Amino acid sequence: MRRIFWSFVLFTMALLVPSCGSQKSGAEAAMAQTVTAYNAIKEQASNIAPEDAKAIEDGIAAATAQLQAGDFKGALAAATTLGTRVKELADSLPEKTSQLQSAWTELAGSVPGTIATLEKRTAGLQMPAAGTPNAEQSPMVRLAGIKTGWTDAQGAAQAGRLAEAVTKGNDVRANAVKLLTDLQGGS
Repeated sequence: MRRIFWSFVLFTMALLVPSCGSQKSGAEAAMAQTVTAYNAIKEQASNIAPEDAKAIEDGIAAATAQLQAGDFKGALAAATTLGTRVKELADSLPEKTSQLQSAWTELAGSVPGTIATLEKRTAGLQMPAAGTPNAEQSPMVRLAGIKTGWTDAQGAAQAGRLAEAVTKGNDVRANAVKLLTDLQGGS
């Protein structure tokens, strides 16, 4: 009985060892393909779809940890899923780029005019003295913040970080419209 048991154990081990090796090599190959595919789009993805890029980078790190921990089946599944996500992201980048360029063009056409209008409206105002309570609510302080935000947005756009530029540009526009509304209301 012992001989049969040990024969069965050895037979099972003989079957499992090669399958573990093939799982390991399969997982390593899938990870290598996924990382190579992601590296090809990494810069553009970071500039156009930073949240998606970050999620993929986090997934690659997690799958690599699984691989290093010996969870070859889990790493292979994660690498396969990540490979699909990388392909989907790569396929969507041209459309996302076009949308962001359009949004940036619209912002670049409207925000400078709004800032110019604000400068005219605040022409006679002065910056509050240092230590003035609620100085951050002063139209001049708010306008200075809007100008700084717009400069930051333009810098991001010039560097090719369109997602960041559009996000900052939208924040600037919202703050500018709020300040303009407050000035018209007399506050």
